[in-house]
Amino acid sequence: MISVQNQVTNSVKALVRFALWCYFKHIVVTGFSKENHDKSVMYLGNHQNALLDALLIAITTRRKTTFLTRSDVFKNPLIGHLLRYIGMLPIYRFRDGVDTLSKNTPIFNRCGEVLHNHEAILIFPEGNHDLKRRVRPLKKGFVSLLSHRWSIDKQPVYLSPIGVNYIKAVRFPDAVSIVYGQSHKVEPFEINKDNTHSLLWALHEKLAVLTTHIPESLDGYYNQIDAALEQDARLFLNPLKTNDLIAQFEHALQSKGSLEAVASKIFKGNTDLIKSFFSRTGSLFLKLLYEFLNMVPLSIWRLFLKPRIKQPEFVSTARFGFSILFFPCYFLLLFILIAVFTKNIGMALAIPIGHFMMNLIFVKKIL
Repeated sequence: MISVQNQVTNSVKALVRFALWCYFKHIVVTGFSKENHDKSVMYLGNHQNALLDALLIAITTRRKTTFLTRSDVFKNPLIGHLLRYIGMLPIYRFRDGVDTLSKNTPIFNRCGEVLHNHEAILIFPEGNHDLKRRVRPLKKGFVSLLSHRWSIDKQPVYLSPIGVNYIKAVRFPDAVSIVYGQSHKVEPFEINKDNTHSLLWALHEKLAVLTTHIPESLDGYYNQIDAALEQDARLFLNPLKTNDLIAQFEHALQSKGSLEAVASKIFKGNTDLIKSFFSRTGSLFLKLLYEFLNMVPLSIWRLFLKPRIKQPEFVSTARFGFSILFFPCYFLLLFILIAVFTKNIGMALAIPIGHFMMNLIFVKKIL
């Protein structure tokens, strides 16, 4: 039974990996190491883009990983059963109701068993998501997970910080980089009430290096800094370089300089590169062709689905979910209709496959 479940989980991961590759213009993974692949590992990531953050990390860890996610996505019994089957568990928060917090105890116990079995857990210690390019203060829920793990035995756990970096999370197609930081071994005797804050701060600092981090001290200039960095949006895939530029902006402000002057100096002469990155060489004709070929799905998305999404953090996740559910059915329907009306199986196969390949070219090269 376990082997069958593992096969199903691996098949779902393979499908999601392929779907994400089709959905994103680029997926760049750096810093990944199998050094602690057979040990108890807790992956800790920043959280901007709802479920896509978890899916992107899931396809890059290349190991059995249990994911903790907000409990409200489990409300639908069918979806909840499927998510649990592939290794996702609900986590309950104050906003879900104080009476629901007791439901976390068996979840934490299960996580303790997972780590005891030298498997991995993924958690987002910020406790919420936000599109702002910033690592928010961390919650101490993952420290509770460590306590449950060490109630079984006293073996160490490796904390592995991960930075997920989008160029523009709500846009399609987007590009993303997943940056793995160096794992940190934590022993039971290192964690107590007195040093929990220090552990949270140290992890916060690590995550702030692995993703674009515009600190709260620059909140009044957030939009200007973000806009300046977008002059060469490739930078968002390289958090080390991006954070260095943010430090330059901060220094300029402290010196009574202007962001415009710093940005002008940094990005001078990069216009052609920027245009190339966004693939703006694609002709208007080709973009109109994309709109025409995908008139039905684009209309459904823009007119009926997207307006119902209240939080921008869910736009990309909803679009991705719609795409992987709708397009296979759409291509299957094309195949059936063409086969029925033309009696030509070759044509019925060629047109949906050609349509898919054209869409892939648009995503990767033109849009």
